[in-house]
Amino acid sequence: MSEEKRADVVFVVDASDSMKPCFDQLRNSIKKFVEPFREEGFTSLRLGLLAYNAGPSNGKWVYRNTFINGDAPENMNILYGNDEDAQESLFTRSGDGFVDVETFCNRLDSIKCCADENTPLALDCASDFPFEPICTTRRIIIVFTDEKLEDGVLKQEALGNNCSEIEKVMNKITNQRHASLYYFGPQCEGVEVMEDYPRVIVTNVKEYKERAEGEDIWSNIDFEKILESMGKSISHSVLEVVDEGNFDKAVYGQDKWDLEAWGKDEVGGVIDITDVKEGAVLDVSEPLEWVNAQMLWKTPIDLDIHAFYRLKSGYHGHIFYNNKRAYGMELDHDAGVGDKLDSPEGNQENIKCSSFNNIERMLIATKIYQEHGCFSDYKGVVNVTTSNPRQKTIQCKMESRKRLDWCVIAMIDNSNPQKPRVLPINQVVANEPNVDDSEWLSKRA
Repeated sequence: MSEEKRADVVFVVDASDSMKPCFDQLRNSIKKFVEPFREEGFTSLRLGLLAYNAGPSNGKWVYRNTFINGDAPENMNILYGNDEDAQESLFTRSGDGFVDVETFCNRLDSIKCCADENTPLALDCASDFPFEPICTTRRIIIVFTDEKLEDGVLKQEALGNNCSEIEKVMNKITNQRHASLYYFGPQCEGVEVMEDYPRVIVTNVKEYKERAEGEDIWSNIDFEKILESMGKSISHSVLEVVDEGNFDKAVYGQDKWDLEAWGKDEVGGVIDITDVKEGAVLDVSEPLEWVNAQMLWKTPIDLDIHAFYRLKSGYHGHIFYNNKRAYGMELDHDAGVGDKLDSPEGNQENIKCSSFNNIERMLIATKIYQEHGCFSDYKGVVNVTTSNPRQKTIQCKMESRKRLDWCVIAMIDNSNPQKPRVLPINQVVANEPNVDDSEWLSKRA
């Protein structure tokens, strides 16, 4: 029986303020990396992402890691927790048969490059990813940075003792987790340590401090050629036959750090879930006194927000302009064709739920009352906010290009009160949506 070919690949990308061109190049060239796996008949190619940066806050360093499912600090609990289903969210799911490139690219687009970095810490986190069994799956870690390995926050905070921790991380990657490492970064003492380990390929990149004014060091690298070459090399590689034992998680002790170290207390920001199948989990670290769904649009068109809900008691209901209040939910007003189109935000309607614990799930939808274009023409979004000041705004853009009367934009799923979730839908229907329709329930899978 022939081998079922599988690979898990984690891209570890420095997201400090000089790295934006690298993200653009990676996004534009990733299909070149994927194609050799398709040609070689791989049945699974899971892509992981760890975009990392750090900055000072209230006298301490705060680290921000962005994964495939976003940059919520709680992702570190997922990485170091025991919930195998949750850990799966750190990799893309199967998309067009064996890989989901679209979700990977959309997440790259969402990342804001800023501040500083700590590459050894990011490498250690990447080595702790939930890889599939080594007996069936090739494991790859690919790093892009323009900072020396031992510089950045590591140098300023002295997390490491010379290169001893880097040696521990490298031993874990190559000898305990049996992964291959492709490293693109400046030559330095830490990289010399790396090169002593098996299955490590280093490509020298000019350090950002050495670049000329206005120079884009990443534009001098042929990403398409490099990614295609890596894809061919990995897809042709022989699967190692080894026994996997225990490994040393969290060399820097980050599995025990408070969430504040990962930016938990930072307020504000937007999580765009438009193209993220898994959506985003609401922060319930504080009891939710209210959850608000706001629809914004910037064209003179008569849209109306609707909430189709199911209570945990089994009762169904519908909040809209003719039924503005029920069971702790309330629509603020009917904006008509547009009462705030001249404002910077645009026109808006809000449905606020002050009894969220009673809600099983809720569809947020809109109806068009005039015959015009498709919903993507209206420059509309749904923003979900809560009473928790730590909660970032969860946003789903109105992007359906089909022409029917109704568009279901998002679903708020509270079937698991410990992890209530906002899911993107962006699907048009001819008739009034039914909150119990299996089409919507399948989105929770």
